[in-house]
Formats: sequence, C-alpha cells, structure tokens
Amino acid sequence: MASIVPYRSGWRVYVYSDGKRRTKTFRLKSEAKAWADANESGAGSITFQAAAERFLKWKLPQLTNVENQATYEQSIRDHVLPVIGGQPIKDLRRQKLVALVRGIAESGKVETAHRIGQRIAAILDHCVDHGDIESHAAAGLARVLPAKVRQAMPAIPTAELPALLQAIHGYTEPVTRLGLLLLAHTFPRTSELIGAQWDEIKGDVWVIPAERMKRRLPHVVPLSGPVLALLAELRAMTGEGRYMLASPFNPLASISENTLLFALYRLGYRGRMTGHGFRAVASSVLNESGLWSRDAVERQLAHKETDAVRASYMRAEFLDERRRMLEWYSNYLAERAAMTSS
Repeated sequence: MASIVPYRSGWRVYVYSDGKRRTKTFRLKSEAKAWADANESGAGSITFQAAAERFLKWKLPQLTNVENQATYEQSIRDHVLPVIGGQPIKDLRRQKLVALVRGIAESGKVETAHRIGQRIAAILDHCVDHGDIESHAAAGLARVLPAKVRQAMPAIPTAELPALLQAIHGYTEPVTRLGLLLLAHTFPRTSELIGAQWDEIKGDVWVIPAERMKRRLPHVVPLSGPVLALLAELRAMTGEGRYMLASPFNPLASISENTLLFALYRLGYRGRMTGHGFRAVASSVLNESGLWSRDAVERQLAHKETDAVRASYMRAEFLDERRRMLEWYSNYLAERAAMTSS
C-alpha cells in the first residue's frame, strides 16, 4: 500500500513494488495518488525472504552485541526462511504460521518456538510500517505454544570455584572480565549489574534504584575493599560514560546480558554456569559458613520477604552485618582464586 505524506510545500509518495521502494515528490496530493496507483502494481507481492532481509538490515545494527546479532539472524535463516521465505507476504495464512512454530516446539525447542513467533511478527509489523500490507496473521502466536519451562540456572559446585575464578582472571576482554568478577563478588542479578551506572556508586556502597530491581525496591550493595579496587580499574576504562559496563561497540549503551554468559561459554562453562549461578554459589557458601544470619544473606540477595513488617525490618537492618559479610566473601574468593596458582 502506498504511503503519501506532507513534504515541504507538497507531498511525497512511497510505494513498494516487487520488494523495492520507490519515492517521488509532487506539488498536489492528487498527483501523488495518481502516481502511486500507477506504480503500485507489485505492492504486497514482496516475498517473506525479501521482507526478512530488509528487516534484518534495519534490526541487527540495533543489537550492540555481535553474538546477539548472529544468533538473531541465524534463527530466522534456519527456522523460517526455508519454510515460508518464498511466499509473498500477502499470501501468508495463520494456519501456515501456526504449523511452523508448533513444529519447532514439538521438536523440543519450546523457547526457540516462542522467539521465532515473535520474530515473524516483528518482520510482518515492519512490512505494515512500510506500507506493504495492512495487517498480518502472526500476532499472538505464543498462545498456540506450550508455556516456557523455567529451569534452574546452572551453577557450579563450590569445589570448582578456584578453577572458575582463575579462568575469569585470565579472560582477555577487560570490561567483560571485570563484569564477571563483580558478579562473583557482589552477586546481583545480571540485569542489575548490566544496567549499573557510575552515579549509583555512593562511596563504599552501590545503590541500585527501585526501577531496576525485580521487586521494585531500592537495593544497597556494600562494596568490599577488593570490589572497590575492581571498580577503580573499571572506571579507568569506562568512567567517562554513563554505564559501568559500557559496550565496546556503543559507549552510550551497556554490554548485553549475553556478553557475560557467552564469556562463560568461552571459558568452558556452557551448561554449567550462568550469571545467576554466582548468586547460588554465594548463597551456598555464606549459609554453609555458619557465620552469617539467614536474614542478612537473603537481604543481600534481594529476595522477596512476604511478611510486610519483616520486609520493612529487613530493608532497614543488616547493613553492618552485610558489610562484614561481603568483605569476608571477597577474601574467600581471593583465597580460592589463589589455590590454583600455588
């Protein structure tokens, strides 16, 4: 479908014919419409393949992580284009799309099926925005799929901490290395660390604002001596920007969560350790040490407290104990890291 928009003292018309965009400017809207009618013969005949290529050219640069770009693109090329790539977008029917995503789910890839459904819809939304079609049949494909199964995040046993820490210390990309070490020492949720900004550091505490917390409550993270040293090293690299873990591709953005996950993959921990796994390890070590109250550990993990009075108490207390606890835990990690080098 053609798009005719005001342009300076006249009108600009856009048409899509056989997957190609054409545009021209006219003084009168009636002239623009006549030209559009005469040149729009191929509108809607663009194939899904052509629409996907155009969408990827627009979408991929918005993904700041190279691995994310590759994964996003490959999922479309592997699962979608072989099935519907040659079909004109105007001819795509709901049953075809349902069969596509259900087939992926039935092969055991339920999570992938959900992502593919979202990406098909995004491509066709892009076509609507470009005037190729008025609407499409890909909305809400998730409702025909099984629910995503949430599995426990992998975490190494504490006996393997020395090897993991030594591997992280040897990681060559400095911002990612420091990000992994900060995860290990402070064990926030990965998203909370990824979004960390330099103005959240208040002396010897990191104050995560409520809007970035899962429970929508501000969270105070005491910073041990070793963590302050890590932050000093990191500030020399990214301190002029907004984000502590700034992207090497776009200094105005942070790295992605997958940056840290893929770093663990490269270190040989695929399927065995995740960013969330550092929380599980810290919880095990601190609780099993017998040195710290359960309340202090839970508060440091920013877990939900169901009793309102107790929750208020927990938010206000345990900061002194948590300071000592995190200092102890940083020293514990340093000792474990040294075990493999002695």
